[in-house]
Amino acid sequence: MGKQGNNSFMGHIRPRQIMTGALRLRATFCLGGFSFLAFLVLTITGVLLLFFYQPGVEAFVSLSELNSVLPYGGVIRSLHFWAAQMMVISVFLHMVRVVWSKAYRPLRELNWITGVVLFVLTVILDYSGYLLRGGQESGAAATIGQALFTSLPGGQALATIFFGQPSSFNGSTLNMYAWHVFILPGVLGFLQMFHFWRIRRDGGVRPL
Repeated sequence: MGKQGNNSFMGHIRPRQIMTGALRLRATFCLGGFSFLAFLVLTITGVLLLFFYQPGVEAFVSLSELNSVLPYGGVIRSLHFWAAQMMVISVFLHMVRVVWSKAYRPLRELNWITGVVLFVLTVILDYSGYLLRGGQESGAAATIGQALFTSLPGGQALATIFFGQPSSFNGSTLNMYAWHVFILPGVLGFLQMFHFWRIRRDGGVRPL
């Protein structure tokens, strides 16, 4: 019975025993929790923005109307923006804490690799969100991104899949919209659940 409970999903998420030192603030500085909180805020505000945002040439206009016409539209958009910046910073600091405490060592290599992938996805999501703002700045950022992609072997095809056909005046495309709204958040959410599960499976957080 005890062994079965330890191997269950709830046994990993809510273990019966945990090291006392792992409960101290400086064991994690709650950086993983802050990252997940930011992801939840991004998900909620992103769903609300979906009802009014229009990708493509109408992106900048739809965001302007959202700020000026929709009640609390500017607040929702600001929450989405600042939660994204908070997530990038907190995930980066979380990785610094892991390196500092040497929590990447065996048998935790897999979770460290997962964390690196999560950081990369977080940065890509933040970048794609900037492109969806529309306008000349987004168009310039998309042009730079395309140039970086095309410098890689087979990069032209990858750039077309990821960016679509952005203009120099607008980086918002249907391709970018699909990546930012559906594909990348889905992968990120799944990997976060796997990341949390692996932490419990590997014995929880080790105190510094």
